[in-house]
Amino acid sequence: MQRSVFALSKQLLSTRHVRWYSDDKLFKGVPKFTRVQPKGSRHVVPIGASESTEHPEVDTGSRIDLNAKNLGRLALIGGAAITCVGLIGVATYYVTTYFYLKNHWPVPADVESGAARNLLYKATYYEQLSPNKDRALSALEKALELLVVRGGASPDSVTVVDIKVRIAACLSDLGQREEAIKLLYQVLPTLEALSSRKNRGLSSGDNGAADPGASPGVHIASAESVLLRLAMVLGQACAASDRVDEAKRAFTIGLQTVKQMKRNIVRSFDSEDITKYTAYDDLNQEEAELTAQLAKVFYDTGDSQVASTLFQGVISAVKQHRAQLDLAPRIVGDMRTFKDGWLCLDALAMLYLAKIELDSGNTSAALPWIETARTIANDMPIQKQTPRCVDCEASLLAQLGRVAESQGNNQRALLRYREASEYARIYFSDLHSELQANVKRFESEKGTA
Repeated sequence: MQRSVFALSKQLLSTRHVRWYSDDKLFKGVPKFTRVQPKGSRHVVPIGASESTEHPEVDTGSRIDLNAKNLGRLALIGGAAITCVGLIGVATYYVTTYFYLKNHWPVPADVESGAARNLLYKATYYEQLSPNKDRALSALEKALELLVVRGGASPDSVTVVDIKVRIAACLSDLGQREEAIKLLYQVLPTLEALSSRKNRGLSSGDNGAADPGASPGVHIASAESVLLRLAMVLGQACAASDRVDEAKRAFTIGLQTVKQMKRNIVRSFDSEDITKYTAYDDLNQEEAELTAQLAKVFYDTGDSQVASTLFQGVISAVKQHRAQLDLAPRIVGDMRTFKDGWLCLDALAMLYLAKIELDSGNTSAALPWIETARTIANDMPIQKQTPRCVDCEASLLAQLGRVAESQGNNQRALLRYREASEYARIYFSDLHSELQANVKRFESEKGTA
């Protein structure tokens, strides 16, 4: 009896059977979804009624039976929705990419053929945004055929010559250096004539408009900018083909072109236009890059004195660049393809200065260059590092191996050589095979496993 009374009391005190009397004033400030519903507005299950009693407000007819047919329909609807979202995303990407290329890499106005314009945009996409030299080469060759063979464009126009230089750059990157060098020599006289004609007009007092290529983030081909690109491609292709004298001449042409472009900017310089500072700094970077390339050629030919002087000039140019950033910050108009060419350029120069000292047997003078260069390369955030930074660090580790080897510490030398090879492998450096061969060479010579 006592047990049944206790169970009945527990049932009466449950919130489902207790009648609550309330009004809005009592619960003022309490969210409505937390209020207890007043009497008569909620369903009350009588005492003793079964828990399975159906609620009158529940609509059992709105349920969906999860049979095979309905599951198939749901799958089709979900697949269609995912497909539509994917198609919208792809279309948005290509539309935005097209307008990006149109704004930052515009096709010259003298290209009137719509098919040729689209091919040039396609080539730029595979050159700058999604590197694929085979597809870029194919698009450039088709665009050149449409313009010259079918469109009747002048072979001596800047637009046509620029396309040929881009074709040569793709050929060089694909390993077809002889074809690239031959093509570049064909267009070199034309570019030199076009650039000289423009410079004569400027020197006669016709300043004209500023070089369109000087606007940050907007890349428009001019005779001088195309000649500068030709000099870099030709010099690197000749250096890789052991045509040393031709490489020296090519890099010298590039340096002369850069100096002329800097003089043109100075003629129309406006201290209120901050973009001029960025344009001038870009040309300083091109000059430092060409100087470093020329110095490497002199080093490879054994002229260490000239190479050392040139590399010292590169380091001074980098220091000047960093000092000027505080006075006139760089304007980056094209974040998507912006690459800071100054990164690790001084570390590269220090690497070669260390090599020069090691070649002469001066180990004590080489170590400071190596340590300073490693500090520069390692202090760079990983997201900003370029392939040159990776190659530089791997080469510096190898130079530490040379230092240890010259000191007779074979175990430490082997450790450094292996560390350099492993670093190049992990970060996909082009130097990996060379550094791996260096490890095998040392092991075979010293008999160290």
